Amino acid sequence: MAVAIERVMTKTRHRLCQWHISKKAPSKVPSFNHDRVVRTCFYNCMNKCDGEDEFNRYWHEMIEKGCLHENRWLKDLHNIRRKWSTTFNKDVLDLGILSTQRSESANNCLHGCSKPTSALVECFSGMEKLVSSWRRNERDEDYKCKQGDVCLRYKVSFLLKQTSKQYSRKMFAFFEKNFMVGVLGVNVVDENKYDERNILYITTHNDPADGDKRWFVSYDSVTNQAQCSCRGFETKGLLCSHILRIYNLRNVRQIPGPYVLKRFSMKAKKDIYLPESIPSTNCDSDLIFRNELMCFSYDLARRVEGCTIAKEHVVSSINVLSKQIDHLIDDEEKQKNNDIPESEKVTVIMKDPPLKRPKGVSNARMKAHWERGRR
Repeated sequence: MAVAIERVMTKTRHRLCQWHISKKAPSKVPSFNHDRVVRTCFYNCMNKCDGEDEFNRYWHEMIEKGCLHENRWLKDLHNIRRKWSTTFNKDVLDLGILSTQRSESANNCLHGCSKPTSALVECFSGMEKLVSSWRRNERDEDYKCKQGDVCLRYKVSFLLKQTSKQYSRKMFAFFEKNFMVGVLGVNVVDENKYDERNILYITTHNDPADGDKRWFVSYDSVTNQAQCSCRGFETKGLLCSHILRIYNLRNVRQIPGPYVLKRFSMKAKKDIYLPESIPSTNCDSDLIFRNELMCFSYDLARRVEGCTIAKEHVVSSINVLSKQIDHLIDDEEKQKNNDIPESEKVTVIMKDPPLKRPKGVSNARMKAHWERGRR
């Protein structure tokens, strides 16, 4: 499966489920249950390291503390470390998914709407009811995003006011949490200026569990663009608490556009139907051309909203275009008929099919009730 995914789905990355690995670790590593240092280093190698050097440091510490130099399972696991450690997948947008929880939750939902003894029709009808309930919940959430205002925890923040009008309700809750953690739980310990434009900030956490670990934020004072060593935006699509702490320190009032992804905005459904360009007539399939033309027409209808002059111009242009299309189709039909020689033209006279009396139907008079009992 891994080889097939690499060949066919070239833009995806196949990874192993961390939940299954952590479940198998106690039976494969003898000192995993009673040695806290080994267990902590193992979990740090899974999803706590920001670089390969940090990963190697925790891995060697785990091997030395637990005397696991000859452990075959750990050797095989280290050979495929790019398949399960988040350290080597910081350049992929995985939304924080570390296990097969998505498929397992879907299986659980499908098991609830069908039984092992259910017929195939019953399984499909139950699945349709389940999907309709999901879509109803999604419509309710869309209505709440469009009609309701979010209650801000920090009402004087310009960044929260901006993102509350752009993100959906659930995504804004994640963003607000990162913002509060950055403002209240992240400290700026050092500042290094490369030049008048680029600045490097060094941050730490107030949480004792993180110890003296540091995160480095590169900030551009002209474009307000930033990049953190934790690569939170690259993996989850939301700005991390370290960058938000720097924005708050620099009194940035608006997040740059590239950092607000359309897939998390309230207009995600509306923008997903926009065509990338004008429909092309070179495609062989009429279905593809029709879909592209529908997307382009939807984009036009969306753009003329609120402008009466633009609406009138679109309607008049469509009427003219419709008449021109009818003339073009008629001319093409006439041209096709003229290209056919007279000798090949055949006139077909369609006659009514022969009638046949249906079985069991007669022209006899229907008998009354008292006549049916007579022999």
